[in-house]
Amino acid sequence: MCFRPNRATASRRRRPPRLRQAPTLPPLAMLDLSKPGERQAHDFLARATSKHERMWKLLTLHRQGDVLLCVVRWVHPDSRAKPFSLAEVSLTQRAVCWRDYHSAQAARAALPQNEGALRMPIHVA
Repeated sequence: MCFRPNRATASRRRRPPRLRQAPTLPPLAMLDLSKPGERQAHDFLARATSKHERMWKLLTLHRQGDVLLCVVRWVHPDSRAKPFSLAEVSLTQRAVCWRDYHSAQAARAALPQNEGALRMPIHVA
């Protein structure tokens, strides 16, 4: 019988892989789900980005007062030339407005300039 000395460290082949922890990121937007408007906006975004009813792919989300500003890519865009949008989801009423852009960078660039400038309300049932 052959005995080998115990090594102080295990070989790389025998070590379990190290799991990297994702960095803790601050929340993109804080919602008070006890308020009906904010709960409706949360539910709408959950449906619009869900696996089965996907309408958008959410790229960026910010809160500005009583609206959520969302940079999104349409899953089935009406215009292939402008598949990205900056969407406003109201936190006080059931309304969504958006403006189409040709790139995600263009939609993101419109974020800080947006002061309620979108004017095409679409009522969500």
